[in-house]
Amino acid sequence: NLSLRLSDARLPDGQGRQGLNPASIISFMKLIVGLGNPGTSYAKTRHNIGHRVAEAFAHTLKASWKSDKKLKSRVAQIGQGDKIFFVALPELYMNESGLAAALLVSHFEIDFKKDLLVIIDDAALPFGRIRLRAGGTDGGHKGLRSINEVLASKGYARLRVGIGSPDSKGIPLEKYVLTPFLSEEEKNMGALLERAQEACKRWLEEPIERVMEWVNQEA
Repeated sequence: NLSLRLSDARLPDGQGRQGLNPASIISFMKLIVGLGNPGTSYAKTRHNIGHRVAEAFAHTLKASWKSDKKLKSRVAQIGQGDKIFFVALPELYMNESGLAAALLVSHFEIDFKKDLLVIIDDAALPFGRIRLRAGGTDGGHKGLRSINEVLASKGYARLRVGIGSPDSKGIPLEKYVLTPFLSEEEKNMGALLERAQEACKRWLEEPIERVMEWVNQEA
């Protein structure tokens, strides 16, 4: 049960850092980016779990989405008192995620080393497990690789969401990530999304070291 309760303090439509300067009136600006491929045909695939977590988080907080062509993303702007944060879903393919991330970071003047959280799928983690890291290599993930290259940095937080490994299924990884979850996995999806949303909430509210301690503890 998420305890974060946000008032309807979203920025007016069309007013980002131009026309209204959020940094002058708020205590922090944070950005959560859920990675995935655009389009309904990819929506329920394993590769899009980052999208699903971010979408669920914004939905839980009753946020509304706006498609922004300049930012090449759908963006939800959410606020509570003196705090405003953004949840974004790039509308580019996974291997182009860096372009959208860079546009978002620049537009909202985000300090990505401490105020950016990227949510991705991870085939090295069993389904249902999540891991939070303050930085690191891309681990073979094309979305992270793109962001690392465009930002010229590996120093931003990433929440890895387990989608299970294709090893026992005899499917190449690049094909496996584009398959849908099994019906049994979908039955347990609610619990996974809730835990991942709790991780996002804690990342917004607490020092990342403390959040990593909570997220990375063994189940």
